[in-house]
Amino acid sequence: MLTETVIRRLDALGDISQQGKRINGLFRLMENPILWYEAYANIYANDGAPTKGVDDVTLDGFSEKRVMAIIARLKDGSYCFQPVRRTYIPKKNGKKRPLGISSGDDKLVQEVVRNILERIFEPIFKTSSHGFRPGRSPHTALEQIGKQWTAVKWIVDMDLKSYFDTINHELLMGLLSKKIEDRRFLHLIQAMLDAGYLEDWTFHTTYSGVPQGSIVSPILANIFLHEFDTYIGHEGKIRRRKRTRAEPSLPQPLQQDKTPQNEMENPEGKGGE
Repeated sequence: MLTETVIRRLDALGDISQQGKRINGLFRLMENPILWYEAYANIYANDGAPTKGVDDVTLDGFSEKRVMAIIARLKDGSYCFQPVRRTYIPKKNGKKRPLGISSGDDKLVQEVVRNILERIFEPIFKTSSHGFRPGRSPHTALEQIGKQWTAVKWIVDMDLKSYFDTINHELLMGLLSKKIEDRRFLHLIQAMLDAGYLEDWTFHTTYSGVPQGSIVSPILANIFLHEFDTYIGHEGKIRRRKRTRAEPSLPQPLQQDKTPQNEMENPEGKGGE
């Protein structure tokens, strides 16, 4: 269980984020062993937890000694993310999608990072966003539609092809830096993105994307999509205001007939007053 001090520090992240301030001290927060015990408790029971990455390191053998060794390597800058092991799982349409499997220590680091990022960004995500978020699902989206939608004029249906594989690293890091001032924490995420992957024991560099199956990928993907949600909402409000304020334009024939009609109603014009 998290101590009251750690809970207060984590809860404060959301408050600071909502105030629009950039946040520092995140890397120091990661030095608290309690966060790592919580991370292990969150992921050890998952079906994929014991699955090996590119090495033989799994979540088995978790201990205080292991936690302190990871923290020490993070502090002195010697921690290196292993490339994820890429495999493929079938999709309903008969195709296959890539799945990245991380090393055991990397899974722990990712879970700690995910916990911190979630505290920062969840409070500012749109209430209309339901994908890959804690306590939300397509069912909660349908419930919101049923309660809030009174009428529908049009619906925009979009599918982002290979979204997880094509997220731009530079743009993503730029979005993170809007909220996060801690350079060491940002560097850690950058190193995570740059780790690459092994497929058939051949190393591939990752220039874009976040590995599907990675613990931290859903929150990173949502941080990227939040910018899109904000843009769409802003543009929609502007367009609605423009439609409300603008006078309806008349077809050309009616515009031509408008002056004679006015003259018939007031043949004297201003001079007849």
